[in-house]
Amino acid sequence: MKRRTSVAALLAVALSVSACSGGSGDSAGATPPLVVHAIDQGSWQANFNPFALENVNVGTIGLIYEPLEFFNRLRADDVTPWLALKHQWSDGGKTLTFTLRQGVKFSDGQPLTPDDVAFTFDTLRKHPELNKGAIDLTGSKVTGPDTVQLSFGTPSYAKIWNIAGSVGIVPKRRFENQNPTTFTNPKPVGTGPYVLKSFSSQVYELAKNPAYWQPGKPVVPAVRFPANTANSVQTGLQQGTIDWAGAFVPDIQKIYVQGDPAHNKYYFPPGGLISLYLNLTNPAFAKPEVRQALSLAVDRDNLVKVAEHGYTRVAHPTGVPMPGGDAYLPPEYKDAKFSVDTAKAAQLLQQAGFKKSGDTMVDDKGDKLSFTLLVPSPFTDFVNAAQLIRADLAKIGVKVEARGVSVQEWISSVGKGMYDMTIRGGESGPTPYTLMRLTLQSQVTKPVGQMAAGNYERWKDAATDRLLAEYAATDDKTAQQKAIQGLGRIMMEKQPFLPLFYSAAWAQYRTNKYVGWPTEQDPYAVPAPYQQPDLGVVLLHLRPAKG
Repeated sequence: MKRRTSVAALLAVALSVSACSGGSGDSAGATPPLVVHAIDQGSWQANFNPFALENVNVGTIGLIYEPLEFFNRLRADDVTPWLALKHQWSDGGKTLTFTLRQGVKFSDGQPLTPDDVAFTFDTLRKHPELNKGAIDLTGSKVTGPDTVQLSFGTPSYAKIWNIAGSVGIVPKRRFENQNPTTFTNPKPVGTGPYVLKSFSSQVYELAKNPAYWQPGKPVVPAVRFPANTANSVQTGLQQGTIDWAGAFVPDIQKIYVQGDPAHNKYYFPPGGLISLYLNLTNPAFAKPEVRQALSLAVDRDNLVKVAEHGYTRVAHPTGVPMPGGDAYLPPEYKDAKFSVDTAKAAQLLQQAGFKKSGDTMVDDKGDKLSFTLLVPSPFTDFVNAAQLIRADLAKIGVKVEARGVSVQEWISSVGKGMYDMTIRGGESGPTPYTLMRLTLQSQVTKPVGQMAAGNYERWKDAATDRLLAEYAATDDKTAQQKAIQGLGRIMMEKQPFLPLFYSAAWAQYRTNKYVGWPTEQDPYAVPAPYQQPDLGVVLLHLRPAKG
């Protein structure tokens, strides 16, 4: 998930060490604390509930709470046992048994037990509104001193990442008497490498968990997340007061690297898909001709060149993540590319029942084809892309107001379906299935007014759901590829949402304090500090810089 795809992770940041209150890191001696910027936010709320859909602080999953397994989305089939040593499927993909690691303790010294794991997943079953991965859970039970069995209503092979890689395991005793939909968990207790040291609305600090189950780790004694606004991120990078950032920087060489080429590094691996989402509950967008027309009017090459400064590239029209997704492309659309055709776009709008009135398309009642394009103000590349899209759509008589709002308002409005148009990311996973399911499956979305974890356009299509189910029902790669190819055809022919360009996992880091960061040569985890649980894996790899 690029910073825009991590809905649950709205947080974390660092601008200046002087903005921090005194913390434990400075007293640790030669290994100083790490100052982090993950996302733009002016103040924090004390929310460390790993079940929460909104306003949960970054690091909650990865630094405080941990998953059963770690899936490296940058390398195919790269899975590391974590709280679980192994898993085994049975009953045709409807039963999954985990064998847990022994000797793991929560930060309060109590052991991790199978009861904690069973309780964590049972919470998702009892509260489907918190089930971000739309896991079809029917039960969870302890089957031995170190085993837990999960059961599903449908074959769920393909959802292993949503099950094992995305859910933070909580201690039953701390959550069983709480309402997980409202509990903010201000004093978190997890198995992760860090514990909450201090919290205020302007900065929170995590300190090393002395009871952590990986001997000798972490080396970084403390991690600070000061609140900041977007305008100060570049200043913090230039002045060296930010050690690790996940920000879009227009001219990375000039603004950041050249200040200290020996230590100022960056790595932008693929992170997902950025798309133009149209709210399909709007009668105009429900017409496929309108969606096709808008797509034909948008100059994606210009978006990449101007808004993204060439850091990424135009998406494939099927929406299949690249690189690495070639085998999942429908053969007949393998070489498909987006093109701009305003004449055909205008013709399609006329076919949909609109006609030109002056410089604007209107319906048979004379109402203008006019929409608001909602984007988060701190994401300057999105803001610039919105202005370019506004100009493109004006050429075919569609009026667009590009409106910037806070990150919190953007996530809430889009998640609840209370918007016309928006630019947003879809998170890549171990295979294209993760992204396609997140963006297309009807079970992932919610009615307008309720918070959805994906499918923000609110696409509901029986053929789409059937193909996703076919993928999940087998572990045969050929059959899975065939299912994704079918979804690619639906994307080409029905255009439920409009892919724009591939996202980058933004990561700038300084090597003057610590080394061991992910690189193109060693992509052991997504390097972006907003990516959970990857940020925890990164911190566990860091070691002090010599000299």
